[in-house]
Amino acid sequence: MLAVSSLLGLSVGSARSARAGEVLDGLIKYRDDAKAAFDADPSDEVLKGQLNFFEKQVEKTRANAEFLSDLRGKVESGELNYAGGLRFAVADVDAEVDFWTKALGMRVAADAGSGESRTVTLAYGQTSLSVDDGGKAEVVITQALPGVNPEVGNVLSYVAVTVPFGLRVSQIYDSGGELLYGFGFFDMRSPNGIPVRGQVATRRDPLEVIALNVKSVREAEKFLVAEFGFTSRKPLDDNSYAPKSPPGSRLLYFGNDPKKTLGIILQPSRERNLQTGRVLDGISIARAGEAASASTFADARVANVPFLLRPLADFK
Repeated sequence: MLAVSSLLGLSVGSARSARAGEVLDGLIKYRDDAKAAFDADPSDEVLKGQLNFFEKQVEKTRANAEFLSDLRGKVESGELNYAGGLRFAVADVDAEVDFWTKALGMRVAADAGSGESRTVTLAYGQTSLSVDDGGKAEVVITQALPGVNPEVGNVLSYVAVTVPFGLRVSQIYDSGGELLYGFGFFDMRSPNGIPVRGQVATRRDPLEVIALNVKSVREAEKFLVAEFGFTSRKPLDDNSYAPKSPPGSRLLYFGNDPKKTLGIILQPSRERNLQTGRVLDGISIARAGEAASASTFADARVANVPFLLRPLADFK
């Protein structure tokens, strides 16, 4: 009988070093072995279940590989950019990492440095655009500067995650988070005050969207579309239980399908005084060509949220 733990070791344990095609090749081998075992004993329901599992994993990974191949080519040619993730600076790194991993199901992709220089990178899989099961946006947690009491501010409305498994409600509390609402969707606060909205569904990358409050959606939208080449449309708002985006909101994303990669929702602010705060430390944008080296800029039209321009090589 095949061990599913072996598959998990391939797709998770070697996530940072897997070459292109390695995970899909391994899954195909497991599927073929499962088929041979089931063909030899077609009355065994356990073998039938294993075959069904691996067939679905092969189909899912192959579809992801095809999507990433197209995406990577367009980014390399300069036709398209890529939203690679979010960056937060917090007072308690350990508590924040516990929340995103235990409550929200993310995995630690890297944990570097210590003390004031510690940086933990989290993702729902591999972040590389060059591996068949990769292309998952990252959440980078860093230690706030000494003597600084980081505040979330009111520019960050929420970060949305859409996961294919049950959200770990008990772990929200165990990791120091707060559950504000939990029927049809989950409205949460992380231990360091980051607002998170979660739901259970299937999505290519569970890290779905970051919602920002801005003074003028029209001006912010026009600026970001011109600067980065985002596609813009009305927010999807496809969860009937969750609050709808405020009238006038816009969803910005790269590519043809807003459900494939991390997006940004621009919301008209209800606050007269917008504060970016110190916790939201940046939104990463990967692009080729002129962004050969990393740089950062912030613009008042997007409430001075830092945009981190990163070379495509960072996601290879």
